[in-house]
Amino acid sequence: MGKFEVVLPHPDERAHCPPPGFHNFYMNQIEMGLRFPIQRFIAALCHHIKISPSQLAPNSYSFLLALAVLLSYDKLPLIPYIFMQLIQIKRLGPGKFYISHKGDHTYIKGNPSSHKGWMSRFFYIKCDSMKDPWRYERMGKAELLRAMQEEARASGEEVEAHRARELEAAKTQRESLEAELAVEKEARALEREAMVAELERANAWAGQEAERLKREAREEFLKSPALDALLTKKAWGYFKDGFWGCLAQFRANGYSEEEHPASFLDLQQALADMGDEEEAEEEGDDANASTPKSPPS
Repeated sequence: MGKFEVVLPHPDERAHCPPPGFHNFYMNQIEMGLRFPIQRFIAALCHHIKISPSQLAPNSYSFLLALAVLLSYDKLPLIPYIFMQLIQIKRLGPGKFYISHKGDHTYIKGNPSSHKGWMSRFFYIKCDSMKDPWRYERMGKAELLRAMQEEARASGEEVEAHRARELEAAKTQRESLEAELAVEKEARALEREAMVAELERANAWAGQEAERLKREAREEFLKSPALDALLTKKAWGYFKDGFWGCLAQFRANGYSEEEHPASFLDLQQALADMGDEEEAEEEGDDANASTPKSPPS
């Protein structure tokens, strides 16, 4: 980057008559974003439309800088072809131009509506490493159209390369996301299988535990006095019902107790006789146990 030399004009000097090697710029351009060296995309755009940066109205600089921020945010290249799709160039006066939105779009706002007297606040500047770096001759409409077409063809390759890079990046990102999704899906499948296996083991253990508890409860009930009492009660009920039924049937068939005595028909006597027989059997067993056995001859 070369050195810049700035000269303030005398009161009798005019902007269109700079000293040899110098170019005129305006203080309001500095206030609206102009810097030296001039940003490359602004210099390239001025070269594309064949005007000097000094011929741009002050608001054009703030407009281009804001538009460059938006394009950079969307990762679009700052090339004349892109800018020409979004802007239009209008004549402000003799040798002066301003840049604005193309069509009815107004996505950049906030510029002053006017800069009164800005053409009277100028200065001269030159760069020691460049010869006439900002001087361009204005072309006619036909020549400008041809130049724009050539620039568009040249810029088209850069745009296509940029699009190819974006597509490649999108493809790589998509493949990465698909790989991450596959890994996550596989991990979830393994987790689900582990949960199913754990649930099956828990169900099997619960079934075994239930069977064990039922078996223990059944065994405990079979050994309990409550079962003996229940069985005794049921047996007595069956015996009583059967006995009285047999007795009623016996009497209904005409068998009187006088003609056919049956001691079992007297329940109390039968129970008493049963008790006497049991005592006799016990006494006989005791006598046999007390009688000594004779020795063998």
